[in-house]
Amino acid sequence: MNIEKQLITKSYYQSFVDENLEGHPIEQLGELFFKEQKKERPDASYIRYAQGEVYFLNKDYEAAIFKWENVQNEFEQWARKNIADAYLEMELFQNAEEIYLAIQTEFLVLQMEILLQLFSLYLQQNNDNKADQIIKQAVNLDPDYPNVTKLARSFFEQREDWPSALNLAIEESVRTKDTKWLEILKNYIRSGYAKGFEPTYFFQALSVSQELDLDLFEQLIVSLWEKYEDENQLYDWLLQINSYLKEKEFSSDYDWNELSNLYKKTYDTLMGGAFSMEKLKVVMPNFLHVWIRVIGKEDEVFPSSAVFAWNEIIPELLENDVLLWAEKKLFQAEFELDILEKSKELNEAILKWTEDHQLRKNVRLQLLSNEVIDFNRQFIGIVGMYSSTKAAFVNHFINDQVLENGNTKVSSIIQNGREFIVTEYNNEKSNVLSYEDIYREKINGNEVTETSVINVRLPNQILEQNKFSIVNIPDLSFIPALTNELIDTLRITDTILFILDEISGLTEVEFRWAQLIQQELPNVKMYFIVLNDRKNQENYTDIYYKLNKAIEHDELTGTVFDYEQKDELRQKLAQRLRTEWQKYKNKTHRIANYLYMNKRLLDDLFEQRTRIEKQLDKTIQWNEDFVSRMTGAIHQLEDMESEKIAMIRKSFVLIKDETKKEIVKAIPEVLKEMANEVTKDRDFRKIHVELNDEMNRRIQQYLNDIILPNFLSRVKDWFAISKDELKNAESFLEEIKEGFNSMLQEDRLQLQCDFKIFEDWQRDIDRLTIKVNYQPVNIFNRATVSQILLKGTGKVLSRFTNSKESLVNRYKQFIESQDYQEIAETIADQFLNPFTLLEQGLDRDIRIFFKEAFEKMRLIVAEVDKDTVEKQQQLANLRENPEVFRDPLKIFDITRLQYKYILEVEEMSYINASQ
Repeated sequence: MNIEKQLITKSYYQSFVDENLEGHPIEQLGELFFKEQKKERPDASYIRYAQGEVYFLNKDYEAAIFKWENVQNEFEQWARKNIADAYLEMELFQNAEEIYLAIQTEFLVLQMEILLQLFSLYLQQNNDNKADQIIKQAVNLDPDYPNVTKLARSFFEQREDWPSALNLAIEESVRTKDTKWLEILKNYIRSGYAKGFEPTYFFQALSVSQELDLDLFEQLIVSLWEKYEDENQLYDWLLQINSYLKEKEFSSDYDWNELSNLYKKTYDTLMGGAFSMEKLKVVMPNFLHVWIRVIGKEDEVFPSSAVFAWNEIIPELLENDVLLWAEKKLFQAEFELDILEKSKELNEAILKWTEDHQLRKNVRLQLLSNEVIDFNRQFIGIVGMYSSTKAAFVNHFINDQVLENGNTKVSSIIQNGREFIVTEYNNEKSNVLSYEDIYREKINGNEVTETSVINVRLPNQILEQNKFSIVNIPDLSFIPALTNELIDTLRITDTILFILDEISGLTEVEFRWAQLIQQELPNVKMYFIVLNDRKNQENYTDIYYKLNKAIEHDELTGTVFDYEQKDELRQKLAQRLRTEWQKYKNKTHRIANYLYMNKRLLDDLFEQRTRIEKQLDKTIQWNEDFVSRMTGAIHQLEDMESEKIAMIRKSFVLIKDETKKEIVKAIPEVLKEMANEVTKDRDFRKIHVELNDEMNRRIQQYLNDIILPNFLSRVKDWFAISKDELKNAESFLEEIKEGFNSMLQEDRLQLQCDFKIFEDWQRDIDRLTIKVNYQPVNIFNRATVSQILLKGTGKVLSRFTNSKESLVNRYKQFIESQDYQEIAETIADQFLNPFTLLEQGLDRDIRIFFKEAFEKMRLIVAEVDKDTVEKQQQLANLRENPEVFRDPLKIFDITRLQYKYILEVEEMSYINASQ
């Protein structure tokens, strides 16, 4: 045992004692100490040090400390460390700590032992912070020191200090290049202890693992990959890991199975719509660069096809070496992939996205998509310029009068069915038609255009037996040009019958059309059907000559078929078409056309985006114009309401004024006429009371007999005029309603007026005019000086008959001379007061009359304003974030292209295998 080991284990004393002697080490060391002391120049420090060890081991810590305090040789610092150990054993922690920290030494072993003892001390004191500092200091000082990293790892794990544990595992794996630490790191990652670290933090360990163990290297990458995906940091991880892996060499002898599957799974995630094209353009170059290098041979088709798909959408995105690898791998790939199933999934994803974004599904294209993958039937396209020629051929060929001359201008699919059903499919919707509607230029007022496909299902033996579907291509124009809609219909055909009439011959236009169609559909077999009626042999011969010459010189491809309206020729052509279809049935061609239909669906959605933007802009402008007009109408109605209120109220006030003038004018006359009622026969002692009562009765009678009928007549006239005025207002509202509903193209605006106010007015008028509710007024009993004198005189003179004549005259003179103006006005006010409430309520009642109309108009303004705000927000989103609409469609298109390339490789493999 070397000296350092003895010092560490406190076994240095063994170098002084003889194990063969019977005496205890203390006894032996005591004798040695005694002998040393007898020397001329004694040096007992070594023996004291040894004695201290023995005392310490026998738990006599005070004796041990005493001995070590007197050591003054090269072991002095070790002795001080041992003293601290003794204090530590006695749990005198402060003393021990002070001594440990005070020791200054250059000896690495002693430094490490002090650090480990301090670590133990802090653990006993539960001082985790200091313990953490000390153990990290020890690891940094000498990680190779026995058990130091083991202690550190155990400490970090017990306290769940995973950052420190991870750091230790990474540093030790890099330092020691020991896979043990890499396994520990992997377990930390898989246990979820590696949260919060940047990917680059692990790259050193990854590099070491690649050198030591490729399997472990792959497992670490997969563990980190899953970690960052779970933490929603997949994108940042992909950026950094692929940048790192791009510079690495990958062994071709190793099967990167897990990593390959992870790349494939992640590619599907990236293409799932959660990431914008801007982000994908950044991450995809390195992603594909690495993927294509780690992919297994059976899966090489996936990254290779993805490379070409991305390169087509975004040229120069990928480096040339990636393109070269992809080309090499793609055409050497061995794979089994159901492209049809994948293409159907893509179609469903496109349709779901369309539905989720409330866009219009293209019903016509979806019909064609479904038809093209019906592998149980052969689709035979009928092409020609002349409607009568095509109709004659089709009707004879299927032995049914399904087409009429002039009715072949629209795309149609004629199929066998249990019953006769005709359905029109256009870009917007589908419509079931009657027999009379077939091929009309207009159906229910809508144009039947080239964007429509008519599907005709009817019971037909020939179609059923031969599994034929006849596809009528719209009559060819005199200017050869393929539209998208025409190509769409041509794409579902397996065979094309180009119908030629011997009477018209083969024109240059027909020749160009045949070339154009064959350029677009090189894999579709074309038959040139020459209808031979034996009427123009010269033209018939010329057609054969031109066609055979063109076919011989590769200007056209196909077969010329002489067709007469005979049963045997129908059967011959049908058998030939059926036989060739069964022999050369090309499923790949159909799937390619299905993918083409998916492309057309995407094109339609891109076009919809432009149309949506234009429509939103148009709707906003329309809404603003509508609101402006409606607001103007509301202002007009407000003016009208004010006018009606003013006019009706004013006319009612005029009635009251006229009535009041009539009362004020008539009442004095009525009262003055009471002078005729004063005679000598009167009891002048009570005459003033009697006259007062009679005057009130006369007034009441006058009001009932004269004023009330006149007033009622005026009110009836007012009522009729008011009703007419408000009826005119209703007519104005009706015009407004019709005008705005015409703009809205629906009966959305209903402007009702509340005519119940007339019932209320009529009821109030009837109640108030049944009878005058007259309250007598004081006319003769008023306390004026002249009346008092007159009344007093009457009481005196009534005793003297000779004086009655004078008294009568005095009374008459008094009655006729009185000013009854104030009394007349009081009576007029009393008569008209009950109608004041009616007058005061006119404003409110007329507003009630218009209230519902105002509410409906303002409500629709609010609704249109709300719609305008929503449309403006949608338009702003479309213009500010076009990627929200554009990116998913581009991603769909990249997926489509990927399947297209895989399909082309599959087709090439099929062709090569068959040769």
